[in-house]
This record gives sequence, structure tokens and C-alpha cells, in this order.
Amino acid sequence: MHAVWSCVCALAILACVSAAPGANDIQQVTKAPNAPAKIEENVVVAKPVNEQYPHALLFGGTCGGTIISPTWVLTAGHCTLFSGGRYVLAGTNNTDDGSGVTRHVKRLIIHPLFTVGPYWLDATEFNIKQVAARWDFLLAELSEPLPLDGKTMVAAKLDDQPSLPEGLNVGYAGYGTDHFGGYMRSDMHKMEMAVQPEEVCKSALPEYRSKDMVCVKGRPPRFDSACSGDSGSGLVDETGRLVGIASWVQNDARSCSNGALVIFSRVSSAREWIRQVTNI
Repeated sequence: MHAVWSCVCALAILACVSAAPGANDIQQVTKAPNAPAKIEENVVVAKPVNEQYPHALLFGGTCGGTIISPTWVLTAGHCTLFSGGRYVLAGTNNTDDGSGVTRHVKRLIIHPLFTVGPYWLDATEFNIKQVAARWDFLLAELSEPLPLDGKTMVAAKLDDQPSLPEGLNVGYAGYGTDHFGGYMRSDMHKMEMAVQPEEVCKSALPEYRSKDMVCVKGRPPRFDSACSGDSGSGLVDETGRLVGIASWVQNDARSCSNGALVIFSRVSSAREWIRQVTNI
């Protein structure tokens, strides 16, 4: 899968969030009252990433996904291009340690307007910078319910607003690679982003369409981005509201670079379709 990515692809074919970003992501622990006064102090302990983004999961081993009910997951349509999406793994911070809950996928329903660019073409030969996808949504119905516990597994609230304010703090969590052409990571990581001005995104990305896309960029000082395997991960705001699904990235046919514009499929644009299919 990742080899394919290093040869041809973009995050648009990436296979290649309800504590929210920055909200309630630390716990404060105080030393026992009988400890000597000179060492009595507050120690800040970070919550595991999966508790900060308890709606996030691994979809089919090559993508991220978002829990929207005990039996439904929302991910990216292009995640079916390289994986059948036969299972999900939820409620874990590490995909290799045996923790978490696995559920088989009963059926997949792709958005009827989903389209994606010519990902099979060589990026260098055809001067391809990024392969954009539109209406990049996929619903996965699970064979049996996930045991939502309010801590490590939570259903995300779905956004229904047609637009997002410029500068809105958002974030996502996933298992994607940390460099172009790399391998999926076993540890869940989080990325902190902000919604970008429409004119910036339209100028930099001719393929950008605000009707069904949300354009974000990493916040300083890290200027996070996205890379192979982050596709399908859910973008949430600081209230835990699901606003986007990871789709493609600026120049992702050639690199995964910090500071790049990242495009998520706009959840509100697919809200009625989600309701019709799932009754959510």
C-alpha cells in the first residue's frame, strides 16, 4: 500500500477527535498528602491521544475513521481503493499491543457523488502535484455494536453548519505515516490545525471547492499536516463536533510536508445523506 503511495499518489488516495483538540487533554495529579513538603507538587500528566479523540479509530488497516454511532463509522470514500475495509479497531492508543475492540464491517456505502483524480498516473511524468477527491465520504455499518464507554470510545457529534469561521481551532487523530512513502504508525498521533481563509485555499489549490471541502493548515509552532494513512480521519472542533473527513493534501503526490494545506471533506455537505442512510 505504502509502496504504491511512494510511486503515484496523493493524500486523495491516501490509504497511502469526544474530547476535542486542546480541550481537556491533560489531567492534574497531586502527590499524596503525607509526602514530604519539599517534594509536594503538582504533576501534569497528558491523557493518551485516544482519550483526547475517543471517536477516532483505525479503518481497514490503512485509513482512519470516526465513530458516529455504536454501529456506524464515517471515513473517506477513497479508502476503498486499496482496502476492502473489512474491519475497524477502536478504543486503543496502539494497534500492536492487543488492546482495543475489533468489529467486522457488515456493509459499505459510498457517497453517490464521490469522484477522485487519476491516481494511477506517475506524478513526475504527468506533473501531478496532488490528486483531489470530491464528496469523499464512506459509511461503514458494523456487524455488531461498539461498546461506547464515554472515555475511549465515543460517538462524535455531526456538524450541520454550511460554513466554518476562519481561524477556528480544529484537530484530528490517526495512525498515518510520519513521512512520504513510509509505513502506518502503531501509536495514535494527533494534529492541531486551524481553518484557513477561502481566498488562500482557492488561490493555492485550483481543485478546491468550498461546497464539499474544508481547508485547514497546521497551527504554530509545529504546523502539523497529514500523510499516507491519515485518510478518513475525522476533523473535530474544540466542542468535539465532527466537521471534516481527511481527503487530500497540497503537493501530496510528491511529499508530506509541515505547513501544507490539508483538505477535509465537509461533513455538513453530506449531513442529509448520512441521515438518510443511518437515521442518525
